[in-house]
Amino acid sequence: MMPNMMPGMMGQMMMPNPMMFMAMMCQAAAARQAQQDGGQGNPLLPGMVPQPPSSMEAPSKESENEIDEEVRELGDYFNIEERWIKRLNETMKKRMDTKSQDIAKLYEVLERARSPTGLLTVKIGEMECGQFVGKIKADKDVERLARKFKLDEHVKSRLTELAVRLKDMKDMHLDRLEQHLSYSKHPNAMATLLAGKLLEHEVEELPDLKEAEQVMEKFRLDDDAKSKLREIVEKRASEKTEVLATVRKHLEASQHPSAMLCRIARSLIDGEKLDDPPERRAPPRPAPGGGERDRERGYDYARD
Repeated sequence: MMPNMMPGMMGQMMMPNPMMFMAMMCQAAAARQAQQDGGQGNPLLPGMVPQPPSSMEAPSKESENEIDEEVRELGDYFNIEERWIKRLNETMKKRMDTKSQDIAKLYEVLERARSPTGLLTVKIGEMECGQFVGKIKADKDVERLARKFKLDEHVKSRLTELAVRLKDMKDMHLDRLEQHLSYSKHPNAMATLLAGKLLEHEVEELPDLKEAEQVMEKFRLDDDAKSKLREIVEKRASEKTEVLATVRKHLEASQHPSAMLCRIARSLIDGEKLDDPPERRAPPRPAPGGGERDRERGYDYARD
């Protein structure tokens, strides 16, 4: 018996603890199982059994953050800020199925950008909300418009994007666009502007010009007047019928309809409401004896 030891303590120390004994048995069983499995241990008992070989280790953080080679090339080509290269890299990881088309489209749009980094931030946002469309096969209807109005590649690409993103109403949009381009002196700029309004949902659709074309034909408007009337209808689309009624009144009261339209166009485009014009007076009848000269001017009368 050890000094200062209470009687009975020796017996307690010699008795095995049941819980400790059970834990030791579990460790021994796990070790035997690991040997039977070829040295692979129980993942629930780290440190007690052999660990997986080094080849099974998770990828390092460096490999996860590695920039894709094509993304890096694009960033270097346009001198993109590093933080946006990383952002693009993360975004492209979620778009691997369309990666090639996306990269090709980015080269196309950034090539013409005044600030490539600034535009890239916008395009990344479009990717993240599912609005970005990569470079795709040309649409036959877009190709027809491009040939008719001699549109450049950038505009054709924009119209192709329109045809894809708004495919449910594609035919109507392209038909209305063709109407408006027919009366534009600068179809490339006009197509870019109108397609942008549709894609950005500034307008749901372009106004139909059929009623305006009837006015053009009735009053035999020249090209300048036709262009102005197209612009009036575009700007006042929500009240097109009323505005065209006002235009008719002014043209009917004028001897020079094209000049009159160009004169009132700015007021109508700016949203002003015009007063009705004074009634056009009939030309006075010439005095008797006007002779051949009056008849050449269209005056005719009967001699007494």
